[in-house]
Amino acid sequence: PGSKANLGAESLAASAAMTVLKRTCSADLSVRDAKIRKIMGCDQGGHMYECSRYVWWDKRAHAFSEPDRKFSSKRMAMLYLAKMNSASLEEFLRECGKQWTDVCASSGVYALSPNMPFDLDHFLELPDEVLEDYAKIVGNTMSVRKAPKGTIYRYEAVALATTEVQELCQILES
Repeated sequence: PGSKANLGAESLAASAAMTVLKRTCSADLSVRDAKIRKIMGCDQGGHMYECSRYVWWDKRAHAFSEPDRKFSSKRMAMLYLAKMNSASLEEFLRECGKQWTDVCASSGVYALSPNMPFDLDHFLELPDEVLEDYAKIVGNTMSVRKAPKGTIYRYEAVALATTEVQELCQILES
């Protein structure tokens, strides 16, 4: 203990451990970055996506709509709606003692694909159109099944009427 040989060996071991830790952290970051890219999507810009929620209780004797979150990409909004509408339906199912497959059809007018509660890893692989259809159908299921209370999430694309840099340059230079 305390000899130069032992200190050198300890230093070498610590350095090797640090290298493994850096590689692990680097791999974790690249996986996290990939997940973030899948969440954001490749929106071309020009719009903001405003979500709202419609809340009702007492068999819709009482209801209101209120603004919720805003997103910079349609994909982010679609993932959010899919997650939140799925959670609302799951809450309704718990309260009435039913299973997902009891109320969500795999075929027919109200067919749901994928016919499952929201799962992030699975849903990240779905195209935007499928996410949008899923969120609408899951939300609609609450109405079709006449849930006595619940929340349905929706969105609206809002054009960002911003001044482009070229136009600003013309204004500034005149």
